[in-house]
Amino acid sequence: MNVKKTKVMVFNSVDPCQKFVFEGDIIERVQTYLAILLETTPNLNSAMEHLVAASRYSLFALNRRCAELRIMDVKLHYDLFNTLVRSIASYACEIWVDSKKIEAIEVMYRGFLKSLLEVRKTTSTSIVLAEFGKFPFEHFAWGQTLLYYNHVSMVTKDRILGKAWEAQLVMLVTGKKCWARSMKKWLF
Repeated sequence: MNVKKTKVMVFNSVDPCQKFVFEGDIIERVQTYLAILLETTPNLNSAMEHLVAASRYSLFALNRRCAELRIMDVKLHYDLFNTLVRSIASYACEIWVDSKKIEAIEVMYRGFLKSLLEVRKTTSTSIVLAEFGKFPFEHFAWGQTLLYYNHVSMVTKDRILGKAWEAQLVMLVTGKKCWARSMKKWLF
């Protein structure tokens, strides 16, 4: 029997010797998996809290370093934010974008933009976004999610991602809660 191995990070498992198999493929346990915390609970609260904390820390470091280097150019500061902070804040947004926790990242993003313009916290967010010609952070996250949705729907069935997509479609048809359902709900 030809069995493929795929790596996944598993936390809080009841039995550390338990093997995970999906459609005949063994899911191998690893200690680290980039920057998202995965748990056996059905929600992503811990992962989101970790991303929000990491994003705030990187924003603080960015602002401190820009101050040290006396970087006053607003466009450069914003571009640095997109490179150094947004990449952390949006990590794996494809799976958590419909979470209520996105508001914490949205608050951080709005606060950053208002601080760049040196306006009050009570200044209308619409005005600040218009000044930058930008949309809320959530729009970026949903754009990334749609790109991922298109990608995953075209993956061949012989790969584990393709098998996971097929499982999502079965869950969708049978009325179970799944990622594909939240995408369909958002799209239509």
